[in-house]
Amino acid sequence: MNTMKKYIPILLGVLLLASCGKDFLKKEPHVFTDAAFWKTAAQAEAALAGVYTPFQDEEALGGEDWVGFECFSDNAYMNDNGYGDYISMNNFLATQNNMTGDLCGNAYKSYYQAIKRATDVLNNVPNITMDASQQKRILGEANFLLSFAYYQLAIRYGGLAIYSSTDPAEALTRKTEAETWAVIENGLKEATTQLGQSHEEGRPGLGAAWGMLAKVYAHEAKWAEAKAAAEQVTGSSLTANYADVFTIPHEKDSEILWGLGARLGEYPITPVLMLPNNVWNGLHEEPVGEGWRLVSGTVAFYDAYQPGDLRKAATVAKRGVDVITYNGSTDVLQAPNNLSPIVCVKYNAPYKDNYTGWAAGLNVPAIRYADVLLIHAEAIMMLNGGGPANRTVGVAAAAQSLNLVRNRAGLPSIAAPNFNNLMYERRMELAFEGGDRHTDLIRWGLAAEVYNALPAEGGYKPKRTYVQATHRLMPILQTEIDNSGGSIKQNPGYAGAN
Repeated sequence: MNTMKKYIPILLGVLLLASCGKDFLKKEPHVFTDAAFWKTAAQAEAALAGVYTPFQDEEALGGEDWVGFECFSDNAYMNDNGYGDYISMNNFLATQNNMTGDLCGNAYKSYYQAIKRATDVLNNVPNITMDASQQKRILGEANFLLSFAYYQLAIRYGGLAIYSSTDPAEALTRKTEAETWAVIENGLKEATTQLGQSHEEGRPGLGAAWGMLAKVYAHEAKWAEAKAAAEQVTGSSLTANYADVFTIPHEKDSEILWGLGARLGEYPITPVLMLPNNVWNGLHEEPVGEGWRLVSGTVAFYDAYQPGDLRKAATVAKRGVDVITYNGSTDVLQAPNNLSPIVCVKYNAPYKDNYTGWAAGLNVPAIRYADVLLIHAEAIMMLNGGGPANRTVGVAAAAQSLNLVRNRAGLPSIAAPNFNNLMYERRMELAFEGGDRHTDLIRWGLAAEVYNALPAEGGYKPKRTYVQATHRLMPILQTEIDNSGGSIKQNPGYAGAN
């Protein structure tokens, strides 16, 4: 057990329930032992609330890791040079020794903490005498959150150590990538039998489970299964105006299959991470220095929009060119402290009237119906002769799903969309939402082609060399290898790999 304690942060029977998400998770902290806990429905709900807490962490889904992962792609970069671990990885210069910083190390721990807590819920809640429907819903949420946490790690590291409540030593070795994806897939399958269509804000429902399962199947290249899972996401529709999706009044829209809950003044902190720290440069009144300007867009991304795409103004703005509204003033963006002239404005809505603090209360849109529609279109293309190797082959059967997303963006329908069309839609629709552009290019086998063709952009996005065999995965932290006594093995391409 001592070795296990070093590898994954285990709470040893103590869950500290910080405020997490919306009011249903606002509970007083509890300190308990297994002998005294896992007895009542209230304790089951409290333990489930504890699963959500690590997702809210600043270096996890609730902040820097989620927005920072976008910088691996050609869409974005990090303004703040204080994150040497992520910047090294962004530039494909990472080693197992320079990835131990604040961002990578803490994100790794946060997701494993969620995994530990979710696993404990799944192992103990079935033994509690309680309302059957409540118990089923708790188990469904735990299965979803467990799979989501493993997913966040699998897209970064590949095969993972799988935590077991009954056999701690099991987490001292890594499963293969295929075995890891099977764990994620099976958890989501279970969730589809436990969750209902109706769900509270901040909680996943049935649509989130099926939608996430479709996304996992796409990573596994199981296209028939991805198509079928996407078609199980019923009762959802796209919000009419794209920009509205990322506003507090629309957090309950059915397009948001799962949004990580937020309250004013508490984590998550997504909006402030994107906000420049000097929007007006003295032209208008503002609380100068409040924005963290952690992540911003590239000129290459800004210039890639097709004419008439409404998502452009809702996603990015260019210094000295585009008009935005901030802190009650409407004018041309200044942002002189940004390294590039491009600022992400996707999450600025809470700050239009006035600055509302470092935690504006905006939920994190973890999975959206638009994403699922595009996975559905992709699966149909893959099943009908399209795909990365046949990018100009039109597939009429994929038109309906793709055009729902495209038309919402103000663009005309495509009768027989091809894979190039799909690549464009996924890039522009999901930009600055957890790094899908990068993971898409990797799973399509196109990351080397795209990244190696890009010239340097200023001093903030250098010319990069991407090698698929190495850079598709991040290096396992050396501290984790050391703490496991060497049983955790390094990823290929990095020093110490077998």
